[in-house]
Amino acid sequence: MRKAFCPAIIWCATLAGSLMALPAYANDWEKGDSTRYLTAKDTVILSVGAAGEKMVEHRMAQKQTLYSLAKFYGISVEELYLYNPGLKEKTVSTGQMVQVPVPNAAIKRYKEKGFVAKEHAPVYYVVRKGDTMYRISKVHFRMPADTIKQRNKLSTDLLKEGQMLLVGWMSVKGVPEELRGSAGSALDRGSAALGKLYQLEAAAKKEYNEQGKAFWQKNSKEDSNLYALHRDAPLNSIIRVTNPMNNGVVYVKVMGRIPDTVYEKEVIVVLSPMAAKQLGAQDIRFFARVRYFK
Repeated sequence: MRKAFCPAIIWCATLAGSLMALPAYANDWEKGDSTRYLTAKDTVILSVGAAGEKMVEHRMAQKQTLYSLAKFYGISVEELYLYNPGLKEKTVSTGQMVQVPVPNAAIKRYKEKGFVAKEHAPVYYVVRKGDTMYRISKVHFRMPADTIKQRNKLSTDLLKEGQMLLVGWMSVKGVPEELRGSAGSALDRGSAALGKLYQLEAAAKKEYNEQGKAFWQKNSKEDSNLYALHRDAPLNSIIRVTNPMNNGVVYVKVMGRIPDTVYEKEVIVVLSPMAAKQLGAQDIRFFARVRYFK
């Protein structure tokens, strides 16, 4: 098999065991620049995160910047930092992969009146272990199963891991910010995504509640992630923090333990500046309630 060139702007790959090979135009590579992030010759391959969000893995090309990438996808640079831990501390280089969330509204399920092929790139979903036609059609993409079957020339609902399914198209002009709905700022959307992950733990684990002092570095210049230090919650788990003064809530990821040699025992959580600001914190220490699963 001839090796496929991955476009400099959208990640694409030929997966071993795929039942449907990528179309011929996926092998046509047009080098991107600061103004071309997607062309009709590219193939957009989506993954679905644990919280149900659609993700594209974007390969940075020469002259491309995070600012212009964020603008193309209708999000903020800060939201890119949320989905790419450590990205802010590194210099973005040509060829680097960046995870970008894509709203459902940006995926056109049908070629409606006025559809112009040269202004759209095809969108494929790769079947994962445990996927069913019902889950893909109704949960992930909200479209009839028969439409997906007909579009991919399938006679049954049976699927295999690695199978490529054409599910729609995406405009090469980018994603208007208004397509992301009224979910609020990048901070709001980031916290909401973590909140969905938190709820996934409810069925299998016990929930714990505590209250006490929260601490944050008010003068810190770091402002790119929603994370926290905690004494007991599992590392990499999600915790819910509430500010009773204004009923503000933020969901954050536990990235480490609270060092006893630095903080008094009354401090139950150490928040990143971004998380504290989301809660409307004014003082470096404030009363908070924390919930977590274990």
